[in-house]
Amino acid sequence: MIIHTLGPSSTDSYTVAESLLQSEDDGIVGYPSFDSLLHNIHQLTEQYVLFPVAFKSARKDYGWKEFNYDYWDKVELVDVFQRKTKPMVLIKNSFYAENRAMIHPATTIFLKNYLNKINKDTVIEYTDSKYKAWSAFCKKNLKYTIISEDVFEKEKKVGYTIEERYEPVMVWCLYKIN
Repeated sequence: MIIHTLGPSSTDSYTVAESLLQSEDDGIVGYPSFDSLLHNIHQLTEQYVLFPVAFKSARKDYGWKEFNYDYWDKVELVDVFQRKTKPMVLIKNSFYAENRAMIHPATTIFLKNYLNKINKDTVIEYTDSKYKAWSAFCKKNLKYTIISEDVFEKEKKVGYTIEERYEPVMVWCLYKIN
């Protein structure tokens, strides 16, 4: 079984895909975004794709629901299951250059709830994965991001503080491409 999903290996999608491998012949193909996976889906006949139901494109108004309806006649839903996500943390950069946040669209509710709670506002920008959001946050010296805790612990910098921690349960869908 070859599973196509979001990469790199630090993403929740890749981690969950690893848990589904059953033999040495099985493998995972990681994509930089679900959009790029969907762009290539017609080439994946008889292979599998793994989506979290929280999948939401950073580029267009398209997510798991749209995929499920758009491809209803091209895919077979072979498994639906739940797993906790890797713990995520909302990071604040005390030495930010711009009062902006870079996040994955699926984590928007966490940041918006936090900003409402502290009665603050910031411009929110989106990218294809939490890891890409982390990279842009560091490179552009932004104020907020949400990243998997294990990545933060490996790559944290002075001035970065954990404001909140999240570990929700995610529903996952494994499809076979017809």
